[in-house]
Amino acid sequence: MMTNPGMAAQTVSQTDGNWRRYDAELKFYEHIKNDILREAEAAGMSPQQEFRLELGIEEIAVNIIRYAYKDPGYMFVRTDSDGGNFRLEFVDHGFPFDPLAQKMKHGEVPTDDQDEGGYGIFLVKKNFSSVVYRHEEMFDAMANHLIMELPLS
Repeated sequence: MMTNPGMAAQTVSQTDGNWRRYDAELKFYEHIKNDILREAEAAGMSPQQEFRLELGIEEIAVNIIRYAYKDPGYMFVRTDSDGGNFRLEFVDHGFPFDPLAQKMKHGEVPTDDQDEGGYGIFLVKKNFSSVVYRHEEMFDAMANHLIMELPLS
């Protein structure tokens, strides 16, 4: 795979679809988000669902950027739409972390005396029709793989 210093993304072809590789740095977050939102709009996503998608992108991408790696790393992103759903996948080779195992469960309401954490993934689980985490081998190494689906309208 060729790398291009200073570029936020590059396309990585795999037998199971096209992935984009991004440097996991906060300065590239807007680029990552805009690429995904552009694809959602092209798939016909409604503005209301785009808002939900943007919340999910922020929660997952920013957490990968901030917490997945001790040293700078990267993330892979793939999108797809079929029928009435938009699918968004994130992969990173950072520290193993299942965001779905956070304390706050779907339906709980956060309180002021609660430990920090879990509210962002709570919103993701609430707004997306499906959220699945797997720790599996991808791109020749063990990886965190999060798959999220959202209806287009």
